[in-house]
Amino acid sequence: MKRFALLTGSLVMLAALMAVLAGCNDNKPAQPAAPAAKTGAKPPAAKAPAPAAPAEAPAEVKFVYQVEGRRDPFLPLLAMKGKTGGIEFENPLEAYDLVQYQLKGVIIGFGEPKAMVVAPDGKSYILKKGVRIGKSNGVVREISRERILVEERYQDLSGMTHTNIQEIKVPKREGV
Repeated sequence: MKRFALLTGSLVMLAALMAVLAGCNDNKPAQPAAPAAKTGAKPPAAKAPAPAAPAEAPAEVKFVYQVEGRRDPFLPLLAMKGKTGGIEFENPLEAYDLVQYQLKGVIIGFGEPKAMVVAPDGKSYILKKGVRIGKSNGVVREISRERILVEERYQDLSGMTHTNIQEIKVPKREGV
């Protein structure tokens, strides 16, 4: 039984090897014969001449680019407006984006509410209502026990001014 299986397997492998080797032939296939020319066929008749073009050709339309009301296509979409040269800030709180600040604590009850935030560079700052914070010209509008509300004004590509209210929350206490 083993001998029969071995013999059958050998024959199958030999047949597969022969099929592969037959496909590796270096001879190029024969080119099909060119179609035989028809005998007794008449050459195609010459076409009738095209009708003459109209005497009046339409005047060439010249394109003129209208600049009024369009932005300059060679200026960047988000062009920086304002100060030129190095970036100068009114206070160091305007050096980072609003989401990079961490609210560490809020003091309420002794006059005006105040909050302490930590910048990404590790420095602490005390905030009160009306202080500018963030790169997007944010202004602190409200300080409560659990959050600070910051109002940011920005212009979109069409030039319209939008207002966005962001909040910085006090992180939840750990281990208590």
